[in-house]
Amino acid sequence: MRHVRIFSIGVLVIAAFLTGCTDQDDSPVLTGPYLGQDPPGMTPEIFASGILSAGYSEIKAVFSPDGKEIYYQLWGEPFPVIVMMKEKSGRWTKPEVAPFSGQIIEGYNISPDGKRMFVASQRPLSGHAEQSEDYRVWVTEKNEKGWGELKVLKPSIIGYPAVAENGNLYLATGDIWISEFVNGDYTEMKKLDDSINTSEFYEEDLYIAPDESYLLFCRRDDGFGSWDIFVSFRREDGTWTIAQNMGNKINSSVSEVYPFVTPDGKYLFFSSRRTIHESFSPVPITYEEKIKILKSPGNGNADIYWVDAKIIENLKPKELK
Repeated sequence: MRHVRIFSIGVLVIAAFLTGCTDQDDSPVLTGPYLGQDPPGMTPEIFASGILSAGYSEIKAVFSPDGKEIYYQLWGEPFPVIVMMKEKSGRWTKPEVAPFSGQIIEGYNISPDGKRMFVASQRPLSGHAEQSEDYRVWVTEKNEKGWGELKVLKPSIIGYPAVAENGNLYLATGDIWISEFVNGDYTEMKKLDDSINTSEFYEEDLYIAPDESYLLFCRRDDGFGSWDIFVSFRREDGTWTIAQNMGNKINSSVSEVYPFVTPDGKYLFFSSRRTIHESFSPVPITYEEKIKILKSPGNGNADIYWVDAKIIENLKPKELK
Protein backbone atom coordinates (compact mmCIF):
# COMPACT_ATOMS: atom_id res chain seq x y z
CA MET A 1 0.00 0.00 0.00
CA ARG A 2 1.28 3.43 -0.85
CA HIS A 3 2.17 5.70 2.03
CA VAL A 4 -0.89 7.65 3.11
CA ARG A 5 -0.88 11.31 2.12
CA ILE A 6 -3.37 13.96 3.00
CA PHE A 7 -3.18 16.49 0.17
CA SER A 8 -2.18 20.06 1.00
CA ILE A 9 -3.04 22.98 -1.25
CA GLY A 10 -0.68 25.89 -1.78
CA VAL A 11 2.08 27.17 0.42
CA LEU A 12 1.49 27.35 4.16
CA VAL A 13 2.09 31.05 4.64
CA ILE A 14 -0.30 32.24 7.32
CA ALA A 15 1.03 32.84 10.83
CA ALA A 16 -2.23 33.73 12.54
CA PHE A 17 -5.80 32.51 12.32
CA LEU A 18 -8.19 35.14 10.97
CA THR A 19 -11.94 34.69 10.91
CA GLY A 20 -12.57 37.36 8.28
CA CYS A 21 -14.06 39.71 10.87
CA THR A 22 -12.10 41.26 13.72
CA ASP A 23 -14.84 41.60 16.30
CA GLN A 24 -18.48 40.91 16.90
CA ASP A 25 -19.58 44.45 15.91
CA ASP A 26 -17.97 44.08 12.48
CA SER A 27 -19.30 40.58 11.88
CA PRO A 28 -21.95 40.33 9.18
CA VAL A 29 -25.28 38.91 10.28
CA LEU A 30 -25.66 35.59 8.49
CA THR A 31 -29.07 33.95 8.45
CA GLY A 32 -30.72 31.19 6.51
CA PRO A 33 -29.49 28.03 4.79
CA TYR A 34 -25.89 27.98 3.55
CA LEU A 35 -24.95 31.11 5.49
CA GLY A 36 -27.67 32.99 3.62
CA GLN A 37 -25.80 32.85 0.31
CA ASP A 38 -27.57 33.02 -3.04
CA PRO A 39 -27.58 29.51 -4.59
CA PRO A 40 -25.30 28.90 -7.59
CA GLY A 41 -26.31 27.60 -10.98
CA MET A 42 -24.37 25.27 -13.24
CA THR A 43 -21.25 27.44 -13.12
CA PRO A 44 -19.11 27.17 -9.96
CA GLU A 45 -19.03 30.23 -7.71
CA ILE A 46 -16.93 31.14 -4.68
CA PHE A 47 -18.89 30.24 -1.56
CA ALA A 48 -19.44 32.99 1.02
CA SER A 49 -16.89 35.30 -0.59
CA GLY A 50 -15.10 37.45 1.97
CA ILE A 51 -16.73 35.56 4.84
CA LEU A 52 -15.73 31.91 4.67
CA SER A 53 -13.63 32.13 1.51
CA ALA A 54 -11.57 35.06 2.77
CA GLY A 55 -8.42 35.01 0.64
CA TYR A 56 -6.36 32.61 2.73
CA SER A 57 -6.30 28.86 2.01
CA GLU A 58 -9.75 27.56 2.92
CA ILE A 59 -10.60 24.03 1.83
CA LYS A 60 -12.89 21.06 2.40
CA ALA A 61 -16.36 22.37 3.29
CA VAL A 62 -18.61 19.76 4.95
CA PHE A 63 -22.16 20.37 6.19
CA SER A 64 -24.00 18.45 8.88
CA PRO A 65 -27.13 16.57 7.74
CA ASP A 66 -29.47 19.22 9.16
CA GLY A 67 -27.50 21.96 7.39
CA LYS A 68 -26.96 23.86 10.65
CA GLU A 69 -23.22 23.24 10.96
CA ILE A 70 -20.37 23.72 8.52
CA TYR A 71 -16.80 22.52 8.90
CA TYR A 72 -13.84 23.56 6.77
CA GLN A 73 -10.05 23.67 6.98
CA LEU A 74 -7.95 26.79 7.23
CA TRP A 75 -4.37 26.18 6.11
CA GLY A 76 -1.31 28.02 7.36
CA GLU A 77 1.54 27.69 9.80
CA PRO A 78 2.07 25.89 12.08
CA PHE A 79 -0.55 23.43 10.76
CA PRO A 80 -4.09 23.48 9.34
CA VAL A 81 -7.07 23.72 11.68
CA ILE A 82 -10.63 22.50 11.27
CA VAL A 83 -12.98 25.45 11.63
CA MET A 84 -16.67 25.23 12.45
CA MET A 85 -19.69 27.55 12.29
CA LYS A 86 -23.17 26.80 13.64
CA GLU A 87 -26.63 28.20 13.06
CA LYS A 88 -28.11 29.17 16.43
CA SER A 89 -31.47 30.89 16.82
CA GLY A 90 -31.49 31.56 13.10
CA ARG A 91 -28.04 33.20 12.98
CA TRP A 92 -24.66 31.73 12.08
CA THR A 93 -21.93 31.98 14.69
CA LYS A 94 -18.45 33.32 14.05
CA PRO A 95 -15.85 30.73 12.94
CA GLU A 96 -14.01 28.87 15.69
CA VAL A 97 -11.56 25.98 15.77
CA ALA A 98 -13.37 22.65 16.26
CA PRO A 99 -12.83 21.19 19.75
CA PHE A 100 -11.02 18.12 18.43
CA SER A 101 -8.71 20.11 16.13
CA GLY A 102 -5.88 22.60 16.54
CA GLN A 103 -2.95 20.25 17.09
CA ILE A 104 -2.01 18.52 13.82
CA ILE A 105 -3.09 18.18 10.17
CA GLU A 106 -6.26 16.10 9.88
CA GLY A 107 -8.87 15.14 7.28
CA TYR A 108 -12.53 14.48 8.11
CA ASN A 109 -16.04 13.55 7.00
CA ILE A 110 -19.39 13.33 8.81
CA SER A 111 -21.57 10.22 8.68
CA PRO A 112 -24.89 10.71 6.82
CA ASP A 113 -26.83 10.43 10.10
CA GLY A 114 -24.70 13.21 11.63
CA LYS A 115 -23.83 11.14 14.69
CA ARG A 116 -20.19 10.41 13.93
CA MET A 117 -17.25 12.22 12.44
CA PHE A 118 -14.41 10.21 10.92
CA VAL A 119 -10.99 11.84 11.09
CA ALA A 120 -7.72 10.84 9.40
CA SER A 121 -4.87 11.80 11.71
CA GLN A 122 -1.25 11.15 12.59
CA ARG A 123 -1.87 12.10 16.19
CA PRO A 124 -0.03 9.84 18.65
CA LEU A 125 -1.77 6.69 19.80
CA SER A 126 -2.60 6.34 23.47
CA GLY A 127 0.58 5.82 25.48
CA HIS A 128 2.84 7.07 22.67
CA ALA A 129 4.60 10.41 22.46
CA GLU A 130 5.48 10.38 18.76
CA GLN A 131 3.17 11.00 15.84
CA SER A 132 1.98 7.93 13.97
CA GLU A 133 3.59 7.15 10.63
CA ASP A 134 0.21 6.46 9.01
CA TYR A 135 -2.98 8.49 8.91
CA ARG A 136 -5.17 6.21 11.00
CA VAL A 137 -8.92 6.71 11.07
CA TRP A 138 -10.29 8.09 14.29
CA VAL A 139 -13.94 8.59 15.17
CA THR A 140 -15.80 10.97 17.46
CA GLU A 141 -19.46 10.61 18.38
CA LYS A 142 -21.86 13.46 18.94
CA ASN A 143 -23.72 13.90 22.21
CA GLU A 144 -25.86 16.62 23.77
CA LYS A 145 -22.72 18.64 24.55
CA GLY A 146 -21.15 18.33 21.10
CA TRP A 147 -18.40 16.10 19.76
CA GLY A 148 -16.82 13.61 22.14
CA GLU A 149 -13.27 12.32 22.40
CA LEU A 150 -11.55 11.00 19.29
CA LYS A 151 -10.84 7.27 19.39
CA VAL A 152 -9.02 5.04 16.91
CA LEU A 153 -11.55 3.16 14.80
CA LYS A 154 -9.31 0.18 14.08
CA PRO A 155 -5.48 0.29 13.90
CA SER A 156 -5.38 -1.42 10.50
CA ILE A 157 -7.74 1.08 8.84
CA ILE A 158 -5.88 4.06 7.43
CA GLY A 159 -6.47 6.80 4.89
CA TYR A 160 -8.70 9.77 4.17
CA PRO A 161 -12.25 8.61 5.09
CA ALA A 162 -15.73 9.00 3.61
CA VAL A 163 -18.69 7.03 4.94
CA ALA A 164 -21.92 5.77 3.36
CA GLU A 165 -25.25 5.57 5.19
CA ASN A 166 -24.85 1.77 5.64
CA GLY A 167 -21.58 2.41 7.50
CA ASN A 168 -19.25 1.31 4.70
CA LEU A 169 -16.05 3.32 4.83
CA TYR A 170 -14.22 4.44 1.70
CA LEU A 171 -10.59 5.44 2.14
CA ALA A 172 -8.00 7.26 0.04
CA THR A 173 -4.34 6.36 0.44
CA GLY A 174 -3.09 7.17 -3.04
CA ASP A 175 -5.59 4.52 -4.19
CA ILE A 176 -9.25 4.18 -3.19
CA TRP A 177 -10.16 1.36 -0.77
CA ILE A 178 -13.26 0.14 1.03
CA SER A 179 -13.79 -1.26 4.52
CA GLU A 180 -17.28 -2.72 4.81
CA PHE A 181 -19.34 -2.39 7.97
CA VAL A 182 -20.50 -5.93 8.76
CA ASN A 183 -22.20 -7.05 11.98
CA GLY A 184 -21.09 -3.95 13.83
CA ASP A 185 -17.43 -4.15 12.81
CA TYR A 186 -15.22 -3.02 9.97
CA THR A 187 -13.64 -5.53 7.62
CA GLU A 188 -10.04 -5.30 6.44
CA MET A 189 -9.49 -2.76 3.69
CA LYS A 190 -9.98 -3.92 0.09
CA LYS A 191 -8.79 -1.89 -2.91
CA LEU A 192 -11.35 -0.95 -5.54
CA ASP A 193 -10.66 -2.16 -9.07
CA ASP A 194 -8.97 -0.42 -11.99
CA SER A 195 -12.17 1.31 -13.09
CA ILE A 196 -11.25 3.75 -10.32
CA ASN A 197 -7.63 3.14 -9.35
CA THR A 198 -4.65 3.52 -11.65
CA SER A 199 -1.09 2.30 -11.36
CA GLU A 200 0.48 5.52 -12.62
CA PHE A 201 -1.54 8.24 -10.84
CA TYR A 202 -2.63 9.07 -7.32
CA GLU A 203 -6.29 8.94 -6.31
CA GLU A 204 -7.19 11.01 -3.24
CA ASP A 205 -9.72 13.27 -1.46
CA LEU A 206 -12.93 11.32 -1.91
CA TYR A 207 -16.67 11.64 -1.35
CA ILE A 208 -19.13 8.74 -1.42
CA ALA A 209 -22.84 9.26 -2.01
CA PRO A 210 -24.87 8.10 1.03
CA ASP A 211 -26.48 5.32 -1.03
CA GLU A 212 -23.12 4.49 -2.69
CA SER A 213 -24.58 5.34 -6.10
CA TYR A 214 -21.53 7.38 -7.09
CA LEU A 215 -18.03 8.20 -5.93
CA LEU A 216 -16.17 11.49 -6.35
CA PHE A 217 -12.42 11.66 -5.92
CA CYS A 218 -9.35 13.56 -7.08
CA ARG A 219 -6.66 12.31 -9.40
CA ARG A 220 -3.36 13.88 -10.31
CA ASP A 221 -2.84 13.09 -13.98
CA ASP A 222 -2.41 14.88 -17.31
CA GLY A 223 -5.95 16.26 -17.37
CA PHE A 224 -6.87 19.92 -17.00
CA GLY A 225 -4.52 20.76 -14.14
CA SER A 226 -2.45 19.41 -11.30
CA TRP A 227 -5.41 17.71 -9.59
CA ASP A 228 -8.82 17.12 -11.17
CA ILE A 229 -12.10 15.81 -9.75
CA PHE A 230 -13.40 12.54 -11.21
CA VAL A 231 -16.71 10.69 -10.86
CA SER A 232 -17.57 6.99 -11.05
CA PHE A 233 -21.11 5.53 -10.86
CA ARG A 234 -22.02 2.24 -9.18
CA ARG A 235 -23.98 -0.28 -11.22
CA GLU A 236 -26.70 -2.51 -9.77
CA ASP A 237 -24.29 -5.47 -9.75
CA GLY A 238 -21.88 -3.54 -7.49
CA THR A 239 -19.28 -2.78 -10.16
CA TRP A 240 -18.17 0.75 -10.96
CA THR A 241 -18.13 2.63 -14.23
CA ILE A 242 -14.76 3.79 -15.51
CA ALA A 243 -14.01 7.02 -13.68
CA GLN A 244 -14.42 10.10 -15.85
CA ASN A 245 -12.98 13.56 -15.48
CA MET A 246 -15.77 15.99 -14.55
CA GLY A 247 -14.62 18.33 -17.31
CA ASN A 248 -13.83 22.00 -17.60
CA LYS A 249 -17.04 23.11 -15.89
CA ILE A 250 -15.45 21.88 -12.65
CA ASN A 251 -11.75 21.47 -13.35
CA SER A 252 -9.27 24.12 -14.44
CA SER A 253 -5.56 24.51 -15.10
CA VAL A 254 -4.92 24.51 -11.33
CA SER A 255 -5.88 22.03 -8.61
CA GLU A 256 -9.49 21.14 -7.80
CA VAL A 257 -9.86 18.94 -4.73
CA TYR A 258 -12.04 17.89 -1.77
CA PRO A 259 -15.44 17.29 -3.39
CA PHE A 260 -18.48 17.16 -1.12
CA VAL A 261 -22.19 17.02 -1.91
CA THR A 262 -24.51 18.62 0.61
CA PRO A 263 -26.78 16.22 2.54
CA ASP A 264 -29.85 17.56 0.73
CA GLY A 265 -28.19 16.58 -2.56
CA LYS A 266 -28.50 20.10 -4.00
CA TYR A 267 -24.93 21.37 -4.23
CA LEU A 268 -21.45 20.15 -4.99
CA PHE A 269 -18.70 21.86 -3.00
CA PHE A 270 -15.02 21.66 -3.87
CA SER A 271 -11.80 23.61 -3.37
CA SER A 272 -9.80 25.34 -6.07
CA ARG A 273 -6.72 27.53 -6.40
CA ARG A 274 -8.01 29.26 -9.53
CA THR A 275 -7.58 33.01 -9.70
CA ILE A 276 -10.10 35.58 -10.86
CA HIS A 277 -7.34 38.04 -11.78
CA GLU A 278 -5.54 38.41 -15.10
CA SER A 279 -1.79 37.81 -15.24
CA PHE A 280 -1.26 41.16 -16.96
CA SER A 281 -2.65 44.62 -16.24
CA PRO A 282 -2.57 47.34 -18.92
CA VAL A 283 -2.29 49.87 -16.09
CA PRO A 284 0.12 49.35 -13.16
CA ILE A 285 -1.76 48.50 -9.97
CA THR A 286 -1.20 50.49 -6.81
CA TYR A 287 0.09 49.19 -3.49
CA GLU A 288 -3.41 49.48 -2.02
CA GLU A 289 -4.91 47.49 -4.90
CA LYS A 290 -2.24 44.81 -4.49
CA ILE A 291 -2.95 44.44 -0.76
CA LYS A 292 -6.68 44.27 -1.43
CA ILE A 293 -6.14 41.39 -3.86
CA LEU A 294 -3.90 39.55 -1.41
CA LYS A 295 -6.61 39.81 1.25
CA SER A 296 -9.45 38.72 -1.03
CA PRO A 297 -10.65 35.39 -2.47
CA GLY A 298 -9.70 34.45 -6.01
CA ASN A 299 -6.05 35.39 -5.44
CA GLY A 300 -4.53 31.96 -6.15
CA ASN A 301 -4.85 30.61 -2.63
CA ALA A 302 -7.42 27.87 -2.16
CA ASP A 303 -11.06 28.97 -2.05
CA ILE A 304 -14.24 26.97 -1.52
CA TYR A 305 -16.58 26.80 -4.52
CA TRP A 306 -20.11 25.46 -4.95
CA VAL A 307 -22.24 24.54 -7.94
CA ASP A 308 -25.59 22.89 -8.63
CA ALA A 309 -25.19 19.14 -8.02
CA LYS A 310 -27.18 18.41 -11.19
CA ILE A 311 -23.79 18.60 -12.87
CA ILE A 312 -23.10 15.12 -11.44
CA GLU A 313 -26.32 13.63 -12.80
CA ASN A 314 -25.51 15.08 -16.23
CA LEU A 315 -22.34 12.95 -16.32
CA LYS A 316 -24.12 9.66 -15.57
CA PRO A 317 -23.84 7.13 -18.44
CA LYS A 318 -27.05 6.72 -20.46
CA GLU A 319 -27.42 3.06 -19.50
CA LEU A 320 -27.71 4.07 -15.83
CA LYS A 321 -30.31 6.80 -16.28
